[in-house]
Amino acid sequence: MGARGPYAPGVARREELIRAALQVFATRGYEAVSLRELAAQVGISHTGLRHHFASKEELLMAVLRYRDEQALEPEKAEGVTGMDWLRASEQVVAHNVRQPHLVQLFATLSTAASEPSHPAHAYFVKRYAQGREIAAKHVRAAQEAGQIGADVDPELVSQLFLATMDGLQIQWLLDPEAVDMTAAYGQFLSRFIDALTATVPAS
Repeated sequence: MGARGPYAPGVARREELIRAALQVFATRGYEAVSLRELAAQVGISHTGLRHHFASKEELLMAVLRYRDEQALEPEKAEGVTGMDWLRASEQVVAHNVRQPHLVQLFATLSTAASEPSHPAHAYFVKRYAQGREIAAKHVRAAQEAGQIGADVDPELVSQLFLATMDGLQIQWLLDPEAVDMTAAYGQFLSRFIDALTATVPAS
């Protein structure tokens, strides 16, 4: 439910600024634009923008939190586990195709944040660590259910899983006419699951 009362306009304006900054960061990157330029692009004074966000770093973190709220991620899948969780990731890709600005933001900032001095470096390190941990947890659940062989390394599978998702997203952003991200990921996932289930010893 949205904010009501005297604070509602301020909350709405803050969300509007976050959405505008998201578009700018996604297309130009974080380092290439100043807080003053951002203010001019969204039609507010520099002082007015600073009223909502004391620094560009604070605005960046607000944008990333907003992105996390809007994006559909594999770790948000509820009520599924093991192989069903892996299969549900196809829905994530289909959802992301409909929100290219969020995909572009993630790709742009995650690459720049590989530099340790980047203000979002810690955010992306933590986010990828959590993603690998969650994926590995579901691989282990599938192993316990007898769906994947015990000799499969859950951590390695989780790395391959995330790498494929991110790699396809970058190719799709570069050339969406040539890359059908949903179809390509569906093909990968089908064969990936086949390979994992083939590791179960014959009874």
